[in-house]
Amino acid sequence: MMGSWSLRKAATLDELLHQSVHCFDDSGDVNGQVLPRVLLLMHQWYVSSTELAQHLLCMYRSCKAENCEETRLKICFFMRFWIQTFPAEFNLDLGLIRITEEFRDWTRRLGCEEQSLLLDISSIPSFDWMRRVTQRRKTLKKGKASLLFHHLEPSQLAEHLTFLELKALRRISFPDYHSYVVHGHLVQNPTLERSIALFNGLSQWVQLMVLRQLTPQSRAEVIAKFIHVAQKLLHLQNFNSLMSVVGSLSHSAICRLKETHRYLPPEVLK
Repeated sequence: MMGSWSLRKAATLDELLHQSVHCFDDSGDVNGQVLPRVLLLMHQWYVSSTELAQHLLCMYRSCKAENCEETRLKICFFMRFWIQTFPAEFNLDLGLIRITEEFRDWTRRLGCEEQSLLLDISSIPSFDWMRRVTQRRKTLKKGKASLLFHHLEPSQLAEHLTFLELKALRRISFPDYHSYVVHGHLVQNPTLERSIALFNGLSQWVQLMVLRQLTPQSRAEVIAKFIHVAQKLLHLQNFNSLMSVVGSLSHSAICRLKETHRYLPPEVLK
Protein backbone atom coordinates (compact mmCIF):
# COMPACT_ATOMS: atom_id res chain seq x y z
CA MET A 1 0.00 0.00 0.00
CA MET A 2 2.91 2.29 0.64
CA GLY A 3 4.82 1.08 -2.41
CA SER A 4 8.59 1.14 -2.20
CA TRP A 5 8.36 2.82 1.19
CA SER A 6 7.31 -0.50 2.75
CA LEU A 7 10.68 -1.94 1.72
CA ARG A 8 12.52 0.52 3.96
CA LYS A 9 13.77 -1.11 7.15
CA ALA A 10 14.40 2.18 8.95
CA ALA A 11 13.76 5.87 8.49
CA THR A 12 14.41 9.11 10.31
CA LEU A 13 11.53 11.01 11.87
CA ASP A 14 11.79 13.71 9.20
CA GLU A 15 11.58 11.08 6.45
CA LEU A 16 8.52 9.50 8.06
CA LEU A 17 6.84 12.87 8.41
CA HIS A 18 7.67 13.87 4.83
CA GLN A 19 6.24 10.62 3.47
CA SER A 20 3.15 10.85 5.71
CA VAL A 21 2.42 14.44 4.70
CA HIS A 22 2.59 13.56 1.02
CA CYS A 23 0.08 10.72 1.49
CA PHE A 24 -2.62 13.41 1.37
CA ASP A 25 -3.98 14.60 -1.95
CA ASP A 26 -4.96 18.16 -2.85
CA SER A 27 -8.37 17.77 -1.21
CA GLY A 28 -6.99 16.41 2.07
CA ASP A 29 -7.93 12.77 1.54
CA VAL A 30 -5.48 10.06 2.57
CA ASN A 31 -6.79 7.62 -0.09
CA GLY A 32 -6.30 4.46 1.94
CA GLN A 33 -2.68 5.17 2.86
CA VAL A 34 -1.96 3.74 6.31
CA LEU A 35 1.34 5.44 7.13
CA PRO A 36 -0.15 8.66 8.63
CA ARG A 37 -2.36 6.73 11.04
CA VAL A 38 0.39 4.26 11.97
CA LEU A 39 2.84 7.09 12.63
CA LEU A 40 0.36 8.95 14.83
CA LEU A 41 -0.61 5.76 16.63
CA MET A 42 2.94 4.64 17.41
CA HIS A 43 5.03 7.82 17.59
CA GLN A 44 4.94 8.12 21.37
CA TRP A 45 7.24 5.09 21.65
CA TYR A 46 10.12 7.20 20.40
CA VAL A 47 9.06 10.86 20.40
CA SER A 48 6.50 12.87 22.36
CA SER A 49 3.47 14.40 20.70
CA THR A 50 4.83 17.88 21.47
CA GLU A 51 8.11 17.06 19.70
CA LEU A 52 6.28 15.58 16.72
CA ALA A 53 4.14 18.71 16.36
CA GLN A 54 7.28 20.84 16.72
CA HIS A 55 8.87 18.94 13.80
CA LEU A 56 5.79 19.60 11.69
CA LEU A 57 5.86 23.28 12.57
CA CYS A 58 9.55 23.47 11.59
CA MET A 59 8.73 21.80 8.27
CA TYR A 60 5.97 24.35 7.72
CA ARG A 61 8.13 27.37 8.60
CA SER A 62 11.23 26.28 6.65
CA CYS A 63 9.42 25.19 3.48
CA LYS A 64 11.13 26.83 0.49
CA ALA A 65 10.53 24.38 -2.36
CA GLU A 66 8.82 25.29 -5.62
CA ASN A 67 5.64 23.59 -4.45
CA CYS A 68 5.93 25.23 -1.03
CA GLU A 69 2.26 26.24 -0.76
CA GLU A 70 1.11 22.75 -1.70
CA THR A 71 3.42 21.19 0.90
CA ARG A 72 2.27 23.59 3.60
CA LEU A 73 -1.34 22.79 2.85
CA LYS A 74 -0.62 19.05 3.12
CA ILE A 75 1.12 19.59 6.44
CA CYS A 76 -2.06 21.26 7.67
CA PHE A 77 -4.10 18.36 6.28
CA PHE A 78 -1.89 16.02 8.31
CA MET A 79 -2.48 18.09 11.45
CA ARG A 80 -6.24 18.08 10.83
CA PHE A 81 -6.10 14.29 10.38
CA TRP A 82 -4.28 14.04 13.73
CA ILE A 83 -6.86 16.24 15.48
CA GLN A 84 -9.79 14.27 14.06
CA THR A 85 -8.29 10.82 14.64
CA PHE A 86 -6.85 11.33 18.14
CA PRO A 87 -8.76 14.30 19.61
CA ALA A 88 -8.04 13.41 23.24
CA GLU A 89 -4.37 14.25 22.76
CA PHE A 90 -5.30 17.83 21.86
CA ASN A 91 -7.31 18.13 25.05
CA LEU A 92 -4.95 16.48 27.53
CA ASP A 93 -1.43 17.32 26.29
CA LEU A 94 -0.68 20.94 27.22
CA GLY A 95 2.54 20.99 25.18
CA LEU A 96 0.71 19.79 22.08
CA ILE A 97 -2.00 22.40 22.59
CA ARG A 98 0.63 25.14 22.83
CA ILE A 99 2.41 24.05 19.63
CA THR A 100 -0.92 23.81 17.77
CA GLU A 101 -1.80 27.38 18.75
CA GLU A 102 1.66 28.53 17.67
CA PHE A 103 1.09 26.66 14.40
CA ARG A 104 -2.16 28.57 13.84
CA ASP A 105 -0.39 31.86 14.51
CA TRP A 106 2.12 31.09 11.75
CA THR A 107 -0.60 30.30 9.21
CA ARG A 108 -2.24 33.65 9.99
CA ARG A 109 1.05 35.52 9.66
CA LEU A 110 1.36 34.09 6.17
CA GLY A 111 -2.21 35.08 5.36
CA CYS A 112 -3.41 31.46 5.08
CA GLU A 113 -6.70 31.72 6.90
CA GLU A 114 -8.08 28.51 5.34
CA GLN A 115 -5.07 26.58 6.64
CA SER A 116 -5.63 28.14 10.05
CA LEU A 117 -9.15 26.69 10.15
CA LEU A 118 -7.70 23.19 9.63
CA LEU A 119 -5.84 23.56 12.94
CA ASP A 120 -8.83 24.66 15.03
CA ILE A 121 -9.06 22.62 18.24
CA SER A 122 -11.61 24.85 20.01
CA SER A 123 -14.51 22.50 19.25
CA ILE A 124 -12.83 19.35 20.59
CA PRO A 125 -14.95 17.87 23.41
CA SER A 126 -13.45 17.76 26.88
CA PHE A 127 -11.61 14.59 27.85
CA ASP A 128 -10.95 15.85 31.36
CA TRP A 129 -12.66 12.74 32.77
CA MET A 130 -9.61 10.75 31.60
CA ARG A 131 -7.47 12.68 34.10
CA ARG A 132 -9.71 12.00 37.06
CA VAL A 133 -9.77 8.72 38.91
CA THR A 134 -12.65 8.11 41.28
CA GLN A 135 -11.92 7.38 44.89
CA ARG A 136 -11.46 3.79 45.93
CA ARG A 137 -14.58 2.25 47.32
CA LYS A 138 -14.33 0.40 50.58
CA THR A 139 -14.35 -3.33 50.02
CA LEU A 140 -17.48 -5.22 50.98
CA LYS A 141 -17.48 -7.02 54.28
CA LYS A 142 -16.32 -10.58 54.14
CA GLY A 143 -19.02 -12.99 53.03
CA LYS A 144 -21.20 -10.47 51.20
CA ALA A 145 -22.02 -10.98 47.54
CA SER A 146 -24.25 -9.31 45.01
CA LEU A 147 -27.77 -10.72 44.72
CA LEU A 148 -28.02 -9.39 41.16
CA PHE A 149 -26.43 -12.60 39.91
CA HIS A 150 -29.65 -14.53 40.58
CA HIS A 151 -31.88 -11.84 39.10
CA LEU A 152 -30.13 -11.35 35.76
CA GLU A 153 -30.09 -13.55 32.69
CA PRO A 154 -26.64 -14.48 31.30
CA SER A 155 -27.00 -11.99 28.45
CA GLN A 156 -27.91 -9.18 30.86
CA LEU A 157 -25.06 -10.03 33.20
CA ALA A 158 -22.62 -10.08 30.27
CA GLU A 159 -23.85 -6.65 29.19
CA HIS A 160 -23.40 -5.25 32.71
CA LEU A 161 -19.85 -6.63 32.89
CA THR A 162 -19.07 -5.21 29.45
CA PHE A 163 -20.29 -1.78 30.52
CA LEU A 164 -18.01 -1.87 33.59
CA GLU A 165 -15.12 -3.03 31.42
CA LEU A 166 -15.72 -0.23 28.93
CA LYS A 167 -15.70 2.39 31.70
CA ALA A 168 -12.34 1.10 32.95
CA LEU A 169 -10.66 0.62 29.58
CA ARG A 170 -11.65 3.93 28.02
CA ARG A 171 -9.92 5.78 30.86
CA ILE A 172 -6.58 4.17 30.02
CA SER A 173 -4.48 6.42 27.81
CA PHE A 174 -1.52 5.53 25.63
CA PRO A 175 0.94 7.05 28.17
CA ASP A 176 -0.48 4.66 30.81
CA TYR A 177 0.38 1.61 28.68
CA HIS A 178 3.71 3.16 27.73
CA SER A 179 4.60 3.82 31.37
CA TYR A 180 3.89 0.22 32.33
CA VAL A 181 5.99 -1.17 29.48
CA VAL A 182 8.91 1.15 30.27
CA HIS A 183 8.87 0.93 34.07
CA GLY A 184 7.35 -2.54 34.59
CA HIS A 185 5.16 -1.53 37.54
CA LEU A 186 1.85 0.19 38.31
CA VAL A 187 3.21 2.90 40.62
CA GLN A 188 1.57 6.24 39.75
CA ASN A 189 -0.54 4.48 37.13
CA PRO A 190 -3.98 4.37 38.79
CA THR A 191 -6.12 3.93 35.66
CA LEU A 192 -4.30 0.78 34.55
CA GLU A 193 -4.25 -0.42 38.15
CA ARG A 194 -8.04 -0.06 38.31
CA SER A 195 -8.50 -2.08 35.14
CA ILE A 196 -6.39 -4.91 36.54
CA ALA A 197 -8.23 -4.69 39.87
CA LEU A 198 -11.55 -5.05 37.99
CA PHE A 199 -10.23 -8.18 36.24
CA ASN A 200 -9.04 -9.73 39.51
CA GLY A 201 -12.18 -8.67 41.36
CA LEU A 202 -14.41 -10.31 38.75
CA SER A 203 -12.35 -13.49 38.94
CA GLN A 204 -12.70 -13.65 42.72
CA TRP A 205 -16.42 -12.85 42.54
CA VAL A 206 -17.08 -15.74 40.15
CA GLN A 207 -15.30 -18.15 42.47
CA LEU A 208 -17.20 -16.76 45.47
CA MET A 209 -20.57 -17.15 43.76
CA VAL A 210 -19.79 -20.82 43.10
CA LEU A 211 -18.23 -21.72 46.45
CA ARG A 212 -20.84 -20.00 48.61
CA GLN A 213 -23.47 -22.49 47.39
CA LEU A 214 -24.18 -25.25 49.90
CA THR A 215 -24.84 -28.23 47.62
CA PRO A 216 -23.04 -29.71 44.59
CA GLN A 217 -26.18 -29.29 42.48
CA SER A 218 -26.53 -25.58 43.27
CA ARG A 219 -22.83 -25.04 42.61
CA ALA A 220 -23.24 -26.77 39.24
CA GLU A 221 -26.11 -24.43 38.36
CA VAL A 222 -23.92 -21.40 39.06
CA ILE A 223 -21.06 -22.81 36.98
CA ALA A 224 -23.45 -23.51 34.10
CA LYS A 225 -24.77 -19.96 34.26
CA PHE A 226 -21.26 -18.53 34.15
CA ILE A 227 -20.49 -20.71 31.13
CA HIS A 228 -23.44 -19.08 29.38
CA VAL A 229 -22.24 -15.67 30.54
CA ALA A 230 -18.85 -16.45 29.01
CA GLN A 231 -20.51 -17.34 25.70
CA LYS A 232 -22.31 -13.98 25.70
CA LEU A 233 -19.06 -12.16 26.54
CA LEU A 234 -17.43 -13.84 23.56
CA HIS A 235 -20.29 -12.68 21.34
CA LEU A 236 -19.85 -9.11 22.68
CA GLN A 237 -16.08 -9.39 22.03
CA ASN A 238 -15.40 -8.50 25.66
CA PHE A 239 -12.30 -10.66 25.81
CA ASN A 240 -10.97 -9.14 29.04
CA SER A 241 -13.99 -10.11 31.14
CA LEU A 242 -14.20 -13.39 29.22
CA MET A 243 -10.69 -14.38 30.28
CA SER A 244 -11.47 -13.42 33.86
CA VAL A 245 -14.53 -15.71 33.93
CA VAL A 246 -12.74 -18.55 32.14
CA GLY A 247 -9.76 -18.20 34.47
CA SER A 248 -12.06 -18.36 37.48
CA LEU A 249 -13.80 -21.52 36.33
CA SER A 250 -10.40 -23.05 35.59
CA HIS A 251 -9.07 -22.24 39.06
CA SER A 252 -8.09 -25.18 41.25
CA ALA A 253 -10.71 -24.15 43.82
CA ILE A 254 -13.40 -24.87 41.20
CA CYS A 255 -11.77 -27.68 39.23
CA ARG A 256 -11.40 -29.88 42.29
CA LEU A 257 -15.17 -29.95 42.86
CA LYS A 258 -15.59 -33.40 41.31
CA GLU A 259 -19.03 -34.02 42.79
CA THR A 260 -20.24 -30.67 41.48
CA HIS A 261 -19.07 -31.41 37.94
CA ARG A 262 -21.16 -34.58 37.87
CA TYR A 263 -24.28 -32.39 37.90
CA LEU A 264 -23.21 -30.35 34.85
CA PRO A 265 -25.11 -31.10 31.62
CA PRO A 266 -23.02 -32.64 28.81
CA GLU A 267 -23.29 -29.49 26.63
CA VAL A 268 -21.96 -27.37 29.49
CA LEU A 269 -19.05 -29.73 30.09
CA LYS A 270 -18.25 -29.62 26.38
